[in-house]
Amino acid sequence: MYYEDDEGASLRDMAVPAAERVWQTVKNNKILIASVLAASLLLGVLATLLITPKYLASTRIEISRVESNVTAVEGVETQDQVLDAQYYETQYELLQARSLAEQVTRDANLLTTPEFAEAFDLDPNDDNFEEQVVQNLLTNVNIAPVGTSNLVDIQFKSPAAALSAKIANEWANAYIASNLARRFGATNEARQFLETRLAQLRERLEDAERELITYAANRNLFALQSSPDGDSEETASQTLVARDLQALNEALAQATTARIAAQSAVNAAGSSLQPADAAAVQPLQQQRAELAAERARLRATAGEQYPTVVALTEQIEQLDAEIRRTRSESGGAIQARYREAAATEAQLRERVDALRDEFVGQRRDSVQYNILQREVDTNRALYNSLLQRYREIGVAGVGENNIAIVDTAEVPRIPVEPNLFRNLLLSLLLGGAVSGGIILLREKLDQSVRDPSQVAEVLGIPLLGSIPRSEESDLAEDLQVKSSELYEAYLALVTNLGFLSEAGVPKVIMVCSTRPAEGKSLSSVALAKILAERGDRILIVDADMRNSGISRYLKSPLTEGLSNVLRGEDDWQRLVRPAAPFSFDLLASGRKPPNAGELLAGDRFAKLVEYLKDHYDHIVIDAPPVLGLADAPLIAGAVDGVVMVIEANSGKLRMTGQALDRLEAGGGKIFGGVVTKLDNRNTSYGYGYGYGYGHSYGSDAEPLEGGKS
Repeated sequence: MYYEDDEGASLRDMAVPAAERVWQTVKNNKILIASVLAASLLLGVLATLLITPKYLASTRIEISRVESNVTAVEGVETQDQVLDAQYYETQYELLQARSLAEQVTRDANLLTTPEFAEAFDLDPNDDNFEEQVVQNLLTNVNIAPVGTSNLVDIQFKSPAAALSAKIANEWANAYIASNLARRFGATNEARQFLETRLAQLRERLEDAERELITYAANRNLFALQSSPDGDSEETASQTLVARDLQALNEALAQATTARIAAQSAVNAAGSSLQPADAAAVQPLQQQRAELAAERARLRATAGEQYPTVVALTEQIEQLDAEIRRTRSESGGAIQARYREAAATEAQLRERVDALRDEFVGQRRDSVQYNILQREVDTNRALYNSLLQRYREIGVAGVGENNIAIVDTAEVPRIPVEPNLFRNLLLSLLLGGAVSGGIILLREKLDQSVRDPSQVAEVLGIPLLGSIPRSEESDLAEDLQVKSSELYEAYLALVTNLGFLSEAGVPKVIMVCSTRPAEGKSLSSVALAKILAERGDRILIVDADMRNSGISRYLKSPLTEGLSNVLRGEDDWQRLVRPAAPFSFDLLASGRKPPNAGELLAGDRFAKLVEYLKDHYDHIVIDAPPVLGLADAPLIAGAVDGVVMVIEANSGKLRMTGQALDRLEAGGGKIFGGVVTKLDNRNTSYGYGYGYGYGHSYGSDAEPLEGGKS
């Protein structure tokens, strides 16, 4: 009976954790792992002793990000400014450039320095000596940025301590010099470019100005001021003609106003006077009115002939004559002013019309004038801009250096290689990888039974029992102890055999194996012993006439037996003897015949089995191995069934399957398989005896971890 969880999965079907299997595999191969690790450590120590010591010297420099004035010049640098990260990555690559290594080779005179050739075991007479020097420099230099700072360590490693410090310092100096050379080269190129461009622009500006002046003189375009927008209409409006036309237009407007006023005065001359004349006539009219009033008063009282009346009449006539004369003079002046205003207007209009035609022509000419003017302005702006940049380059120069040495390299006193601790650690890792690879390869190539459940899953036959490996030297004696794991395992086997049929344990059982020494003889003895303890009459027939294994567990004489019966002897009962120290009988194999297969091929063995059935309750036949021999398939057809013994952790399941096929082809019935010699290598599959499986339950003895059967 077993329990199931909520998902209905049987606890006995739960897979063994992978970690447990790995741990068990390590335990099973601990000797191999220890050997490989020890060999790896030994190799690591030997390698450390044999490696030539190397010294590491380091020079620390600071690289600052500096904005260059040259970058603002159009066309000098075509790319935009890079990000800081890209800038520093570029500097790191420049520090490892081949050209820098060649520069260090020249600056440090490495081609003529014997210490360098000796340190790296180079031949100065070799044709490729210079190339070898450069390659060794590039191989042994290391550029190590310090965190996220602007600091960079230039490290060089060589067998000579002083040489390492010398080259590290030379590398830093060469890098600074090459950086200055690159910056000076860029500034010099910019200066040369600007000088060429300035000469070209100066010539273009002079030609443009000359063409503009000539064109203006030919077209009579004398501009008082230039148009800021370069508009042709604006340009035409600022010439001398435009200014004269504007002044004449204003004078013409005033003349027209004066002429209109004079014409109005002429039209009004019949009924009214000019203001000046009206002012002169008004007193006369007032005086006449007063005299007329006085005359009328006197005429009414004194008559027409009254002297005073006559005198008043004469005065009135004189005033009338004066008024008429004033009026006449006023009309002539108005006409004269009108004629003068009209003549002035006509002259001004004629001049304005002439200037208007000239202005229209200048407007047409001002379009080309403005084009020439804009070209002059453009060339002047370009010339001034490049001249300013040229002056900036002259001021900036190349004096600023963005690279500085922080710490120079000192001669190292302790070698960095070989590092014993690191080598031993690498050796351990390598040894672990090698041992892991070997174990993995062995596990993959191993086709033996590791998990007893493979008997049913792979071979397709029932698993009848799982037998542990015993540490006892006398297995027969260990089998006598009923509390031993070996006895309990075989007791379980007998119990499972009893479930094969309603009648219980089959009457005639053949026990065989694929190969020799898989535990079939011990299994035969154990089955016979446990069946005999039930009170049944039990007989073991040793059918392995070629190489009997029963003698290792029984003390009975084995000189005569089955071979005698198969050769023709009928008194088989004479050959049966007690199997001391057990309580069952034994029919030994007898003397080794030269033709065991031919003896078994006849019908005497089948007849013998029938005779034995009448005298014994159960017959256990210890058969020879299957592969390579014809004996076992011949025996299988004469028995009730076959129990296949399979040794754990050995052999190949493919061979066992072939053996089962041969037995079935011979007419045998396969009851099932028994896995023997299980040990701690199989504990991860749940079949470890003495580790909780149950075969030592209640025992006070320490569990056994290995042995043989």
